[in-house]
Amino acid sequence: MEKEKGPSIDYKGLTRYEKARIIGGRALQLSLGAFPLVETKPGDTVIDIAKRELEAGVLPIIIRRKRPDGSYVDIPLQELLEKQTV
Repeated sequence: MEKEKGPSIDYKGLTRYEKARIIGGRALQLSLGAFPLVETKPGDTVIDIAKRELEAGVLPIIIRRKRPDGSYVDIPLQELLEKQTV
């Protein structure tokens, strides 16, 4: 039996819900004092910074997606961002 090659069959990119969750969570971290991972500009809000961090692909996040059979698959954010731009 051949083992599946990974999460490439599950989805081709981030869902809008995952994007919202990542941006919201990162914005909360930034508002509580976390250091930004991208260069900031004067007048940037924490949401602007979080969006730029997501677009730059610098966030070390793993997305966990449940499958219908109850199992799950862990997908690195970088892999989903690469598939989304293709």
